[in-house]
Amino acid sequence: MELIAIFLHLLNGEVAKIPVGLALNKVTCETAFYRVIDKNEDKNTFHYKGVEIFVYYCKNNKGDWIP
Repeated sequence: MELIAIFLHLLNGEVAKIPVGLALNKVTCETAFYRVIDKNEDKNTFHYKGVEIFVYYCKNNKGDWIP
């Protein structure tokens, strides 16, 4: 199992760091992202705990970027 961290920059100025464990060899940031967000079907926006997400990125436990 690979542990990665998703960093979500929210429109209210907060930054959320969410650890995600995935049992996949080829983990993508997008795969992990879709597991933790709330998608608003009406507006094509993504939310985390009710706050719109501005940008996101992922890093592995070594600090390397995950595409």
